Amino acid sequence: MGRLLGIEGGGTYTRWMVVNDPEAEVICEGKEGIGNFHLLSYDQLVALFRSIREKAGENIEQIGVGFAGCHSEKEKTVLEEIIRDTWPGSKKIVVAEDSRSAYARAFEPGQQGILVIGGTGSNVIGYKEGVWEKAGGWGQLGDPGSGYRIGRGGLERIFLDFDLTKKNSALAQAFLSYCCLNDLSEFLRYVLAQFGRKDFIASFAPIVLEMAEKGDESSLEIVKKEASSLAWRVQIVAERLQFIQPQVALVGGLFENSSFYVRIFGEELKRFLPFSRYFVCNSPGPWGALRLLKLSSSPLSIKSESLLPDEQQRKALDQALTEERNPRSSSLEKKTVDELVDLFISEETFVQSALEKCRKEITSAVLAVCSTLSQGGRLFYVGAGTSGRLGVLDASEMPPTFNVSPEIVQAIMAGGSEAVLRSMEGIEDDREEGYKSILNRGITQKDIVCGISASGRTPFVIAALEAAQERGAQTILVSCNPRRPPCPYADLTIDLPTGPEIVAGSTRLKAGTATKIVLNMLSTIAMIRTGKVKDNLMINLQPKSMKLRYRSLRILMTLYGLDEKTAVKLLGKKGWLLSAVIAEMESEKG
Repeated sequence: MGRLLGIEGGGTYTRWMVVNDPEAEVICEGKEGIGNFHLLSYDQLVALFRSIREKAGENIEQIGVGFAGCHSEKEKTVLEEIIRDTWPGSKKIVVAEDSRSAYARAFEPGQQGILVIGGTGSNVIGYKEGVWEKAGGWGQLGDPGSGYRIGRGGLERIFLDFDLTKKNSALAQAFLSYCCLNDLSEFLRYVLAQFGRKDFIASFAPIVLEMAEKGDESSLEIVKKEASSLAWRVQIVAERLQFIQPQVALVGGLFENSSFYVRIFGEELKRFLPFSRYFVCNSPGPWGALRLLKLSSSPLSIKSESLLPDEQQRKALDQALTEERNPRSSSLEKKTVDELVDLFISEETFVQSALEKCRKEITSAVLAVCSTLSQGGRLFYVGAGTSGRLGVLDASEMPPTFNVSPEIVQAIMAGGSEAVLRSMEGIEDDREEGYKSILNRGITQKDIVCGISASGRTPFVIAALEAAQERGAQTILVSCNPRRPPCPYADLTIDLPTGPEIVAGSTRLKAGTATKIVLNMLSTIAMIRTGKVKDNLMINLQPKSMKLRYRSLRILMTLYGLDEKTAVKLLGKKGWLLSAVIAEMESEKG
């Protein structure tokens, strides 16, 4: 029985799937980074396929690949050579542009129809009696109806609306909320810093669609315009192929994730092609790449992450203190506000108790962090959900408080920056992403990685610790669950017994408070031990605001008994850099 590998590469990510032949039952599947021929160097392409080989295995009989940007025969030849070098034992390799594999995903071999791709980019391709026709798919120069065009249209519109009214429109307010920014000037700097990334611009499309569905006129105008432009391309292809009643398949994230966009596009399509019939194709992307190998059957089963934990995972969760019900907080809805406030205050005593019980473990972890930073290493926090956000919060405070490089203390958040602002809880189960996050940050044996997981079992965090340990970095696991499963990838552990939460399972409460205090100690004590504090005063702060310049002035006056005029003069000479003034003062003393 042979193993077949299907790979679908796109501008946002690359998906792959291994099935057996002839049953076409899925053996394994996964996801990698960008898969676009024009966005990756030769070495990056090699690395991408080698990464797939590590998970999919070397024993592959046939490989079908649909790859974005792979238009010419030369490009296909280059890709085929890389793939053959990666899987030298493979008997058959078929490489095509991703639109061809997407068509194969939606239609049976030889079936006639039109495919509409609506994701980060867009494309329309049709097939009839051996003839292929295409419209669109020109990247940033012509992706009508795509996430990129809808997102860009929204970005352009909010600044036009501001020019006209001097007010932030409803869409502008939604964008600011999404990015957690305060005004359009700040937002503009944020957007321009990443404007070259299609996936970044496309990330604003769901907001435009959501606002359009709520009735925002500007957003609805953008969506209808783009949907109409894409539907027009369908008419162009249909006319060239002389289709009267074409079957139109819709694939891509926009269609698969927004029934509203499907409806708007369907209305526009009916204006151009009244007798067309359309449907959304939900089969997995790599299945189209497999069909390039002339497979006709459908996969018998799609192995994806289970929606529920397995028996071993359930046992670990059932035993977790963080999941237990708190006997002191029963019947919360019947309590008065005064009673609830008293309850919350009284529960904080468990935080103090948990910290005291872990004094020895905390001390060991702090010493390890101090040693790492004093030798030029870096501290990385890794977490998901609330735990990840606590890491982001602590890391982000280091540059303004102690004037150290953002590289010194970093946070790795499951789901990236988007997950900081809104819940993406499902990402915590992605072991592969957790493992890759360590590789992507270039962590070495000089660094220390602190995994944060209230339950002590978060797959994203555990996999990150595994990768860090393999690379020689020292590792710490901070949990609030002394009953957690063993973690062989943690050199040091801190298991804070904060007990059941007031609201069962809501670890942003006591567990979050206790964890934040531990992170405070790890970073702050390390800053103290590496000379960023004198007495109990922060002497390495950045004088970037009136408040901080005034604080610098008061600290200098306090430390050396100076009057204000003298202190201002000394700070002025050093650009208000307090640490430089102190270094000079100490040099003169010694």
